Amino acid sequence: MERVTLPTPLADARDDRESAGYDSRMTRTRTGAQLVQDFIATFGIEYVFGNPGTTETTFLAALAGSSATYVLALNEPSAVGIAAGYSLATGKTAMVSLHTYPGLASGMFNLRNAYLSGVPLFVVNGTEDSRFLVHNPVLGGPNTQLAETATKYQYEVRNIDELTVAMQRCWVQAGLQPTRPVFLSVPMDFMQGSTERITFKPTQVFDDTASASIAQVAEALRNAEKLAIVVDYAVGWDRSVPAMTNLAAALGADIYAAPFHVQGVCDMLHPTFKGALPPTTKEVREILLGYDTALLLGEKLDTFTYTGDQSVPPGLRMVQITPATEQLGFDWPVDIAVVGDIRASLDGLARALGVDVEAPITGADVAPDLGALGATYSAPGRDPSDALILAVLEQFDTSSTHVVTEGSSEDELVQQMAIAMGFRNVHFSPRGGALGWAMPLSVGISLATDRPPVCFVGDGGSLFSVHSIWTAAALHLPVVFVCFVNHEYRLLKDLWVQFMGGDVDTTRFVGLDFDDPALDLDAIMRGFGATTERLTALADVTAVVERARARSGPTVVFVDRTP
Repeated sequence: MERVTLPTPLADARDDRESAGYDSRMTRTRTGAQLVQDFIATFGIEYVFGNPGTTETTFLAALAGSSATYVLALNEPSAVGIAAGYSLATGKTAMVSLHTYPGLASGMFNLRNAYLSGVPLFVVNGTEDSRFLVHNPVLGGPNTQLAETATKYQYEVRNIDELTVAMQRCWVQAGLQPTRPVFLSVPMDFMQGSTERITFKPTQVFDDTASASIAQVAEALRNAEKLAIVVDYAVGWDRSVPAMTNLAAALGADIYAAPFHVQGVCDMLHPTFKGALPPTTKEVREILLGYDTALLLGEKLDTFTYTGDQSVPPGLRMVQITPATEQLGFDWPVDIAVVGDIRASLDGLARALGVDVEAPITGADVAPDLGALGATYSAPGRDPSDALILAVLEQFDTSSTHVVTEGSSEDELVQQMAIAMGFRNVHFSPRGGALGWAMPLSVGISLATDRPPVCFVGDGGSLFSVHSIWTAAALHLPVVFVCFVNHEYRLLKDLWVQFMGGDVDTTRFVGLDFDDPALDLDAIMRGFGATTERLTALADVTAVVERARARSGPTVVFVDRTP
């Protein structure tokens, strides 16, 4: 990916503004609305994702005169998730508009998912008229305090003269490492006020740095007897998978994907790949005990549940490379800590080790044995729908299709299949722990790529951001949703039994069933604009998927799972 955080040339931005009637030689002041339009033109922002309220009306009026397209979502979590999908697929910062304190509160869980996934978002939050805030009005609120837990920078503009600097600052900060959402609260009357502080400048950021002492790191890795390389989301964001694979092959290292790594981070068909680390602490530890040295590329070894022991054995020699100082040694003591861009650091390691990271990757060109996979997932005792899920995945191109999964009871199954089949673009369970990420993420990915992703969700989890289907329908995006139906929160039942003992069949569960009354999911999905299909037979899979991919709009394919 380009090392330019703000890619639109200044001359082009000036031309855009002047063609719209703005002459910088004659105009000494601009209104807040005009500044928003200038900002969008300067930084080449194509879309603003949002769900509006009263305090956004003046901001929407400003957008109406801009070059950006407003992407309407029917609720705030969907707006944030769609923006995150667009950002992940393009590598660009996405701009989001939310509605003061209530709207921000509604979107917080997906904002937190984006924060912990390293997704750069610029969230603009409207608030009450600045002259009215002293009265603690209904549509006011402690917006910046609320945003602190899910953004790396927060600010509320205090007067119109601050608006230019505040917007410029937020845009740059979102794209700097560690990439994260940032938050700006803007009183609604500032869109109509005017200021002489009107300058925006594209900032060309060179962040392709590598440690000058990288040769010492190379020596430590060369001397490892048994080396594991754990790859987190930063490898995928930096498009560093080929370089990392060649380096691992040269070092004789085993590659593991970190739990909840958000996006594709390694070549799953290459013999160096040994799988994704489990999302539980004791099981991670048992794997790492087989190594004397581990190289962590990225932020952390994130795990889901504590299962009786810490993840990292005390005797393991840890080397961590990450682009942000705040991430180094944050979770576990490390022996060598390297601040540097992932791709540049890998290139530096390769030079020190005499490895050509640009060389064609060998060993990953073996086609997956689909016959063996089919036999495995159709074997006696398997849920009959296992074979249906595999057959759905077989209809999609592994090199270009984005596969998105959420934290349903089928999540691990889909991930195992996707890994075995060698899908390159897989977005796993939400790193922030909140459901409602997968469906809007898929919509944003489809908008960015103009291709149909395939998204797997459970019936319970789908209801967190089902509203995102409407945006896919409004934009005619061919998103394929596969919804597993079992009328219960099955994953929570399994975890209940894991923590408390017993078995699923005899335990009296509280609050984990929604079958009385049964949800009419077909009517719900169609009500938001989706075409629905129900898949029950292997013979129907090809036709169902072909129809879904050919549609100008979203399709929900229901697959019944045994409770």
